[in-house]
Amino acid sequence: MKPLLLTFDLEEFDLGVEWGRPLAIADQIDVTARGLTRLVPLLEAHRVCATFFTTAVFAQARGDLLRGLADAGHEVAVHGLAHQDDYGQMDAVTAVKRLEQARAIVELAAGGRAAGIRTPHLRPCPADRLRAAGFDYDASPHPTWVPTRYNGLRLPRRPWRDSGLLRVPISVLPGCRVPVSFVWYRAVGKRLRPLALAAASRGAPYLHLYFHPWEAEDIRRYGAPAWLAVGTGAAFVTALEALLNWAAPRLRAETVGSFSVAYNRDRGSPAAA
Repeated sequence: MKPLLLTFDLEEFDLGVEWGRPLAIADQIDVTARGLTRLVPLLEAHRVCATFFTTAVFAQARGDLLRGLADAGHEVAVHGLAHQDDYGQMDAVTAVKRLEQARAIVELAAGGRAAGIRTPHLRPCPADRLRAAGFDYDASPHPTWVPTRYNGLRLPRRPWRDSGLLRVPISVLPGCRVPVSFVWYRAVGKRLRPLALAAASRGAPYLHLYFHPWEAEDIRRYGAPAWLAVGTGAAFVTALEALLNWAAPRLRAETVGSFSVAYNRDRGSPAAA
């Protein structure tokens, strides 16, 4: 069975800020925390271990939640110092310093080493900066095109080694490179979701998905546009449960960290494909 790499980004809920609806930082943290408390029991019921990428801002505010995730067997990794950071655009010294600070804060909160990172907004970052900050793998690459965000259409759909760092790309549909995580998963509808998930795992050694705990909240109340808020709240919890039910006989749940260790051990230095 292929691995299911189910991942969640724990961050300040700043979508309202992007759409002109400012929200106090404490409230941004609370939106994510409330969503997380709705998702954890679902993962426990299905005996699924996931990877949670957290910003240092969230880690400092809700270290109790991070320790609970780690104690339950989930992997806690890094999502940057703050969610608005762009480590590819900063000068190298500043970027590495902020990344090191983030890793130290997350490790202290979770009580263990944070081996991996997913950069905020999946923004590209040179491998040497991530390695200098102490990371073994990067779960940021998204082999698709998102207008105004990034263009990863030339990226591989399989893991590859980059200057000593293992890049672990998020799953997309083969050929057309349409995403299957986040808002795309919610928007496609329950009948097409299983087909999209099955297709995204073809030609790759896993199914790697990413979501956000705040998706378990109805984010329309925070100023998110209708197209981005589709399927959030209780509908997202239902959709995630359907995903876990579909995956149970087909895939084995695994953290990105454990997958990365096994992938490197079995293949040495994986090449791009």
